[in-house]
Amino acid sequence: MKGYLSACAIYKNEARYLAEWVEFHLLVGVERFFLYNNNSTDDHRDVLEPYVRAGLVTITDWPEFPAQVAAYNHCLEANRDDWRWIAFIDLDEFLFSPRIEPVPQALRAYEHLPGVAALWIIFGTSGHRTPPAGPVIENYTWRRIWPRRPREWKPIVDPRRTVRALGPHMFRYAGPWPGPVPGFAALGDLRLNHYLTKSEEEIRRKLERPIVSTGRPRGFGLRQMLKTHPGEVDEAILPYVPRLRSALDARGINPEDGRPAVRAV
Repeated sequence: MKGYLSACAIYKNEARYLAEWVEFHLLVGVERFFLYNNNSTDDHRDVLEPYVRAGLVTITDWPEFPAQVAAYNHCLEANRDDWRWIAFIDLDEFLFSPRIEPVPQALRAYEHLPGVAALWIIFGTSGHRTPPAGPVIENYTWRRIWPRRPREWKPIVDPRRTVRALGPHMFRYAGPWPGPVPGFAALGDLRLNHYLTKSEEEIRRKLERPIVSTGRPRGFGLRQMLKTHPGEVDEAILPYVPRLRSALDARGINPEDGRPAVRAV
């Protein structure tokens, strides 16, 4: 086994946010990233080059569409024997423990399960009409009220006890494990901040793209996506901001735009 916790994600034209996402998850204890490029046309490789060179990120070009489930299954098969856990999450989702402890430490309580779900906490625009400078986790702090029965999650799976992905939220597990996810992590142990909309400008662009897991048009209106009320400020992730900014700067990434910094010679 190579390590305890890795992460898998598929992306398209996410260069602005790739470095923040990788650096944040390094801070919380992810050791390796398997990233699937779905026909990006931006400077994503320039942003990821320091991480590829350091052996932290593996990029796989994945041009097919719909792409997400097939990419997840490829990742699962390629890394089945190497990792205790693989988190299958998106570039707008940030996995952490509200106790500000390493995610691997929180996962120890769930090792009897072949898969555990981290529940979504959904964030809206926080009043931003255009993309603001700086990290996502610093700029977007207004979230929806938690539903009484949370219905959305993302899985962290034991690849040796996982048969295949059925969808972006569901996997089939080996053995007598009914249901799409064998167990749910307590919100106090693990959670996913899901920055669903980011700015109004970005969500308008998102609504023009089909759903990556199915290829179907997005079946909801702009008003639904932009709705953030009733809601409240949630700053549980903000203790990571100073460390995140320092990590980006140390890697030669400008924290304000997520791109390699241009330094004077």
